[in-house]
Amino acid sequence: MTYLTYEEYQGYGGDLPDTDFKLFEFRARKKIDYWTDCRVQRMEEVPEAVKLCMMHIIKFDRKFGADAQADNPVVASFNTDGYSESYGSASEQMSAAENSLYKTVRNLLYGELDDEGTPLLYRGVY
Repeated sequence: MTYLTYEEYQGYGGDLPDTDFKLFEFRARKKIDYWTDCRVQRMEEVPEAVKLCMMHIIKFDRKFGADAQADNPVVASFNTDGYSESYGSASEQMSAAENSLYKTVRNLLYGELDDEGTPLLYRGVY
């Protein structure tokens, strides 16, 4: 089961080719599954809020994900006198990026319920 079809992705303005979309959709779906304890998998219909989260996660992953960091590492410091450049560690950058992504997804899915009335982000504690 996919949470966002390629046609829906394109309809929301996505521009990845179909072959690349499959990997990004899979990664985004796994993040949603982790954060929602797989509740979306058991739903009859995927809510639009989840589809919009998928779009956000895919866009985020394309720009800041591990592959993007490997291709274009983030400059941590720069010195113009003797031209010195250093790069931030990928793990530090990824951790900060994941935290930022989760905060956004948490806001987008706030108040969304599964088919049984349980909040999608419920993890056992209110």
